[in-house]
Amino acid sequence: MASKVSKITRPADVPEKIGKYVIINKIGKGSTGTVYLSHDPYYRRDVAIKVYNLEEDANAERAKVSRKMFFNEAHMVGMLQHPNIMPIYDAGEEDGSYYVVTEHIQGARTLAAYCRPDNLLRVDDVVEIVYKCAKALHYAHGRGVIHRDIKPSNVMLTIDNDVRIIDFGIAIVSDSEVSRIEGIAGSPSYMSPEQVQSEELTPRSDLYSLGAVMYELLTGFRPFRADNLSKLLHQIVYATPPPIHTYRDDLPEELEHVVMTTMQKEPNKRLATGNAMAAELTRVYKDLRQKYDSLDNQEHFDLLRTLHFFHEFSHAEIWEVLRASDWHEYKDNEDIVREGEVDDRFYIIVAGSVEVQANGDTIGTLSNGDCFGETSYVRGAKRQASIRADGQVTILRVSSTLMEQVSSACQLRFNKVFLRSLINRLQGNGGANT
Repeated sequence: MASKVSKITRPADVPEKIGKYVIINKIGKGSTGTVYLSHDPYYRRDVAIKVYNLEEDANAERAKVSRKMFFNEAHMVGMLQHPNIMPIYDAGEEDGSYYVVTEHIQGARTLAAYCRPDNLLRVDDVVEIVYKCAKALHYAHGRGVIHRDIKPSNVMLTIDNDVRIIDFGIAIVSDSEVSRIEGIAGSPSYMSPEQVQSEELTPRSDLYSLGAVMYELLTGFRPFRADNLSKLLHQIVYATPPPIHTYRDDLPEELEHVVMTTMQKEPNKRLATGNAMAAELTRVYKDLRQKYDSLDNQEHFDLLRTLHFFHEFSHAEIWEVLRASDWHEYKDNEDIVREGEVDDRFYIIVAGSVEVQANGDTIGTLSNGDCFGETSYVRGAKRQASIRADGQVTILRVSSTLMEQVSSACQLRFNKVFLRSLINRLQGNGGANT
């Protein structure tokens, strides 16, 4: 068995083993370290091994303290058992490098993908995600563990839309985005004022960082931005971030209040605990769900149910697609898709018809229940045709990124029906790719 394992073909930059773990492949690389995939034959589970980029301290005593701190923190986090905290199974040192062994979640991605104005999650999904993070932080804080580096790239979403906070509690020895800020560990954009000023940290520092993450998930912009580190840190300590409603006016005031209360400069003016933050978000979430479950959405569902595109979908799957979509009305001759653009959305015509144009010529028409936008399957691909409204048109615009958040069954159903519709259209009309 061992001889077979040793014959695995690996890229030159992938080690054969880390500690007792045989490495299968490299699966990620960031500012704090490199992540490898391995398999634990004893427990019969895949694991992720993160090797940290830590410079060797020339001072032997400081190096000894850092080493002790790392293993103490890893031990503490290893004892945390919460569904929204990535579990640590093991930790070690290899050739002067520290590593931790954690759960490996196939298909997971971090919140960093949803921090752009053109690729935001639905508001109720943001509230639910942050709620889970707040509950997880409350659990950890109650056991004496402060994360110190809450940021979008340290919160993972599973394929089932569940949450895992990663790099939990060991961030004190793994600076990111900057090499060193006078001994401060963490990502500057999300650090609390007291963290910037090297003051003693309390659980409220993590909550400030979570508020900053929520601000970005709702707006697509970080609360503070500057062209150099000194200005950024000054803003965090003294400036007030632009009100969320200056970026978007469709959010409830209660939600903005929660974010801004969590980001108060003085810790004693913030929400006291993760549970307190979660309670506030629960009230906001109930109001949002009532909004999304309103008569308008029920009417949207009823319309989709009649389209041949959705005939094979269950009721639950149609609601999932709706949650990953937005409903848009276009006027006569208005461009829906432009040739040469890069766009990550799929489109389904709910009512009306459109013209398909390539090189300025009309080459076909599409109507109720038809779909277009197959280039969304290829990240970064440009549209091969333009789509223009022929009269008033109602379109369901489905985000390919948000579709990654729905259930596997719904994704498979959508892909099957979408591709089959395209193949039938191309075979029947010889239509252009869109």
